[in-house]
This record gives sequence, structure tokens and C-alpha cells, in this order.
Amino acid sequence: MRNIKEKRGITLIALAVTIIVILILAGVTIDAVFSENGIINKAKEAADRMNNLVKEDEAELNELLNELNETMDSNWNSNIEIPDPEPDLPTGIEDVTDIQEETVQVEDEYGNKVTIPKGFEVVEEEGTTVPEGIVIQDKDGNQFVWIPVGRVYKDNTGTNYSDIQLGRYTFNKSNGTPKLKQAAYTEENPENYKQEIKLRPEGEDYDCIEYATRANPDGIASNGLDGLNAIAKNLGAFVDSVKRNSGYYMARYEASYGSGSSVADYKPLSKVSTSKNFSTSKVGSLWNTTTQLDAAKIARNMYNNDNNVGVESDLTNSYAWDTAIVFIQAMGNRNYANKASVNSSLANTGTTGDEVCNINDMASNCREWSTEYSTSKNSGTAFSHVYRGGVYSTSYGFTYVAQRNAGNISYKYGIYSFRPILYAK
Repeated sequence: MRNIKEKRGITLIALAVTIIVILILAGVTIDAVFSENGIINKAKEAADRMNNLVKEDEAELNELLNELNETMDSNWNSNIEIPDPEPDLPTGIEDVTDIQEETVQVEDEYGNKVTIPKGFEVVEEEGTTVPEGIVIQDKDGNQFVWIPVGRVYKDNTGTNYSDIQLGRYTFNKSNGTPKLKQAAYTEENPENYKQEIKLRPEGEDYDCIEYATRANPDGIASNGLDGLNAIAKNLGAFVDSVKRNSGYYMARYEASYGSGSSVADYKPLSKVSTSKNFSTSKVGSLWNTTTQLDAAKIARNMYNNDNNVGVESDLTNSYAWDTAIVFIQAMGNRNYANKASVNSSLANTGTTGDEVCNINDMASNCREWSTEYSTSKNSGTAFSHVYRGGVYSTSYGFTYVAQRNAGNISYKYGIYSFRPILYAK
């Protein structure tokens, strides 16, 4: 057999063709990339056009900004109003020494909360801490003192404090120690303000009740009088306000005459007043010749329908009177509950020297009507009105700050006065 060998490889012709094709492709590629109309030149042209467009846009934007600036410059002082920045909210006593346009809550330097009602300002020179007695006044100078409810700090240590509960109390006759008989708040023992809890004054045979929701209770007719008693205007609203605002206000002074020609429009003052009876001299006179029923109406007239203030006014109720005593004693005035009058004749309001926590004459000058109701009867006559506090003359009977006494509906004498309380709306 013949041995036949195969020869494999590339011919010279095929190699030549391959090289020629490669050269052609290279030439085409080089032309596409580097020629006048090649990719690099096209990219350069596109970049140049983009840069030109950006420059044109920048020029147009600058032109618009210049026009806007010129317009603003020409109208700055005439047509364009820049709003005032929001004022800082008051936080401390020093921030509320001007009449407030809205009710605000601030703190004293010990961290005690104080609610300053709309239409009032703090009288800073009278005190800047709650233990001293924070005094506020309205635009007419009527002054009231803050009675705090809750924890009251007495200094900056954070450990020296007293807890004040809103309630009706009795007070130990020898040392003034308070005993809570009826709590205002539902969650606090022993009772709440909606219940008709009877408190019996020491040595008496009648009871005192602070009615919350019922109409004026019936008294016993006597001398053509029905024996009715003015109860709190809205005890529930008072309690809710105190809880929400951590306190209430008591008039700094016993009431004096302000304005008005009838009970329907009488307005009282809480200022230093002369000792003349209301019936003999009006303006500035101590208001000490009014019945309990009229005293309640007058106290409620103080800011009636006045939208410039953020308070309700009323005759002092037993919660307000008793809690004020608890506060006063807790601030270092021991046994004030049993203090009697320091003056022996009718004096100008605020001049007797009986001042505690900036509150005047709870022990002195005149007995003060309250909204408590008495079950006392004497020979068929109803003594339905309860008065509190001391009186200037012992010839009328010995009285003291915490004492509850019953008065007749006809009582309208120089030894009886009243003071309003305020609570934030």
C-alpha cells in the first residue's frame, strides 16, 4: 500500500487576503474616529454646543435675577411687608409684668406653676415666688393673690415642699392642724365635691353644706323672707379650673365699692378702701353693708360679660376659704386658722397689719360671707348664711379665721363684708 501524507496550513494567498482585510478595517476605523467628521470631532462639537447653551441659560437667569432685585429694591419700603417674628412665650414671673393678651402659665424661681389670666399682670414688687404670695392686678388695679393647689416648693432645693389639696377642712382649735373632710377631686378621699357633706362647727348644733348642683335650698320663711342662700355659681367649673390650672385667686382685700347704681350692675373693687360704710360713702368705701344674697350677685358682676379678661368671678366658697388657710399655714404662718382680729375698730382695708402671703384681713376687720349653706334655725327663723373670718370687735362675739358661723338672711350690718374669688376660664 502507498503511504499518503496530508499537509495542513495556510496558503500565501489566504494570508495576503487576511492582511488586506485587516488593513481596510483599520483604515475605516481610523477614519471614523479621527477624521473631520469622526467620533472625536463630533463629541467635541457636542460638548461645545452644550457649554454654549449653559452659558446662554446662565445669562438669562442672571438677567431675571437682576430684574427681580431691582423690583424688590424699588418696592421694599412701600408694597412688601415683612411679617414680625413670632414673640417668645413667657416662661417666668418676670415675663408677665404687663397686661397679658392671653391666659398663660409660667413658673416662679422655685419651679412652682402660676396661671396668669388674660387681662392681668403680675405686681412684681409685691413678690416673685408662690410662698411670698404672687399678686396680680387688672388694668384698674384690682388685686388678687394666687392660691396654689398641688405641690408647692418653698426654695430651690427641690426637697422643701408642701402638698396642697383643694377641699373643705376643719382645723384643730389649739394648733390649727387641718383635717380634710371633703376633697374636691373625685379621685381623692374622703369624698368629692358633688356630695352633700355636712360639717358641724365646733360647739354648734347645726351643719354647713357646700351645695354643688342643686338649686338654692329652701329655708324657713321668716318676716316675709324665704331664707334662701346663694350657692356657688358653678362649683364644678371652679373645681375643674383649679385642677387644670393648678390653683385659683382670692381677692387681696375685702371688697369695696366700685360702680353701678343697683345690685344688677354693682361692681366691687379689690383695693385698699376707706373704713366708711358703703351706705354712707360709695367710691372707695369698704363694702360692709350687704346681705349674703346681694354679696354673691355683686361678686359675680366683677367681670361679668367682660371678654377682655380670662376669668370667672364668684363669692368665696368653702373650698376656696379653707384651702387658702391650708396654703397660708404651710408657708410658715403657724396656727393662722385660729387667729382673731388685730384691730378693735373698723379700719381701712389692708391697714390692720393682718397680712399673710400678701392676703389681707382674713382674721381682721369684717366677717365675710361665703356660699356655704347652714341648717341653723332659731325660733323658726332660718340662719342659712355662713360667714367666715374674724371681726374687729369682740362685742359681736369672738370669731377667728377658720370659724364657721350662721347668719340670718336679713343681716346687713357694718361687721359683714365679702371678697370675690377668681378662676381661669
